[in-house]
Order: sequence, then structure tokens, then C-alpha cells
Amino acid sequence: MNDNIKGYSVVILTHMPSDELIFSLEKLLSQTILPKKIVIYNTDLIRFFKHITDRFKLEKLLYDNKDVVKLFHIDEKDFDHGRTRNDAVKHIDTEYVLFLTDDAVPYDKSLCENLLNAFDKYTDKEKVATVYARQVAKQNAKLKEKYVREFNYPEFDVIKDKNSEKELGIKNYFCSNVCAMYDVSIFNSVGKFEEDLILNEDTLYAYKVINSGYKVVYSADAVVLHSHNYTYREQFSRNFDIGVSHADNAYIFKSVKSYSEGKKLVIYVVKRLLKRLHIFMTLDFLIECVYRFLGFKKGINYKSLTNEKCIKYAYNKKYFKGLSTNSIKVGSNLHI
Repeated sequence: MNDNIKGYSVVILTHMPSDELIFSLEKLLSQTILPKKIVIYNTDLIRFFKHITDRFKLEKLLYDNKDVVKLFHIDEKDFDHGRTRNDAVKHIDTEYVLFLTDDAVPYDKSLCENLLNAFDKYTDKEKVATVYARQVAKQNAKLKEKYVREFNYPEFDVIKDKNSEKELGIKNYFCSNVCAMYDVSIFNSVGKFEEDLILNEDTLYAYKVINSGYKVVYSADAVVLHSHNYTYREQFSRNFDIGVSHADNAYIFKSVKSYSEGKKLVIYVVKRLLKRLHIFMTLDFLIECVYRFLGFKKGINYKSLTNEKCIKYAYNKKYFKGLSTNSIKVGSNLHI
């Protein structure tokens, strides 16, 4: 039996947030179905307002909605992709929780209603555990990034369960908690997010619930604005972390290869760019892909590297810091 209150709450993770946090709060507080509570979990109290251009506006927004919006600060050293989210859920007493990052902005006032509707729409014998949103590139995003988002977040819904792995491959377990809503009862019963991971806590959770007989749904009608303009070096580091995650959780990733999906992405973006005669942007994207691939390969083989090399290559450097000079972190405590 679900003892949680009907409705949903929101958890936003922040680290030196920008004005996008203001935009997100404004949109969340004007949704067609309002959240019961918005929990902001922030790292680095001293620099919380560093990138906020209108500090008074954010402070007023927090004060005027103090019964709904709750702000918590934790030390940066205590942040963990899984553990921090698990801790935040302790403040939630609603049936659903929406996880949102501080750089993702709801596209419209129907985001949360559309996410909630998917739980009922696609539940039959198998209950829906998670619904994640479509990510559309922001206005300032490069064209290649817009096409990458198009590929990863199509204009149609996708329902994922144990029977769809053969068709979807690695994408069967793709689920981004940049913006994703979770059934809290299922979340608590299956063991929440894994902790002490370099990243991909959302993917591992999707794998766990799908193999526990639940569904994960991608809702194309639920939209957030989210994108990055990473440098080549940042792409290398991000994909190094992805490779580390694949190595640490080989029980998932060895059975569902990701290379074919990567090839499809490259072909899709290149075709879209060439169709519009963006020759130099195509070359730029292909160079970026080389950095992505090299980073991923280094990450897959990270256990053969020194810890100093891992810290140098990683985007999430904290994962490797604090280890002895010649030791390498074994990775996830699952299925090693």
C-alpha cells in the first residue's frame, strides 16, 4: 500500500546555479498541476548566488514560496550522484518525485501533468516506475547539439520493459534524471539509486526496475530545455566517465553493446548537417566524435591507468581522488 500523499514533489540539485534556476522555479510554480513541495539540494553554500544576476529576485521567490520551496545546503565533498538524490527523497511524502537538474528548464506549464499522465496511460500488468522527459536544445546551443538531442529524444513516446531490450539494445535502459519522475513506493522498495558511482545512477536504476518487472517510459510531450556546448576536452572527459561506468557495471553493458547506437548517432547528425551544407560544422562534429571515442576507450580501460591519469582524464575527478598513488578504484559495489 502506498502511504504517500497523492501528487508529486520536485527535487532540484544545484551547484553554483545560474538564472536558469529562477526560470525553473517560476515554471514549476505555475504548472497546471502544482507540486506539493520543491526541495533544492545545493552544494557550496558560499557560492550559491555567484552566477545569479538578480539575487533579489531569487531571494524573493524563495521567501514568497517558503511553504513549498525548501532549500538545503550540503558540502561539495559530500555530493554523490546517487546518495544525494536518495537523501533528498527523505524529505518527500508524495506519491511521485520529479528529479530536475538546475540547468534544465521546463518548456511549458504542462511538463509535470504530462509526466504524471504517463504513469496511468502505460500501466497495465506492469506498473510504470519512471517517466523521463524529452530534452530540447536551448536557443544558444550549437546546431550539432540540437541534432544530438533530436536523435536521443524523438517526437514519439517509448515504453521500455523486459521485452523491448532486443529491439532497443542499450537504449532500453537509457533514462535521464536531468528531468525524470519516479514512483516513490517503487523507488523505496527496489533499493533507490546505487551510490558511489562515477555517473549513470539513472541508467542502473532503470535496469534494476525493468528487471524487477516494471516499465520505464519516455514521454515526448513532457519537454525541458537542456543542452551543453562542451569543448573537445570536456567531451573527452565526459565520455571517459561513461567508459568507467561501463567498466564498473559490465554486467549490464557487456550484454547490450553501445557502439552500434553511437554509430547511428554519428550518421544521423552528419546527414542532418550535410543536408544544410554545414561542411565545417560537420568536420567539427566528427572531430568531437573522435574525442568522445578516445575518452570512452580510455574509460573502459581505466583500471590499467595510474590514479593520477584517471584524475587528469575524468570529468568527475572526485571519484578517483583520495586513492593511493598506485591504486585504482574498483568501482560499483554491484556485481564485481
